Amino acid sequence: MPEVYTSLPVGGHAACGYSVADLCARWKVGQDKIHGFIRRGELVAVNVATNLAGRPQWRITPESVAVFEQRRTSAPPPKVKRAKRRPDVVDYFPD
Repeated sequence: MPEVYTSLPVGGHAACGYSVADLCARWKVGQDKIHGFIRRGELVAVNVATNLAGRPQWRITPESVAVFEQRRTSAPPPKVKRAKRRPDVVDYFPD
């Protein structure tokens, strides 16, 4: 019986890493955007192509994706505790 290869779900790439197409589907962006992140060094990727002079085949580790998402995630700004206002007039004879 021939062996059947099925594609892994988007969340199940812990062992082999994510491809550019996987991240495009995950973040709903184009391949050019992902390649730009890799080119600028914002997203760390490994070229697994057999011919390094040819077209690169990038694989991105889950750890690299987690660091990238953490850097790009918007977080609420920390709340600044306001100082209490002191009264201007001192009441020496309270009622």
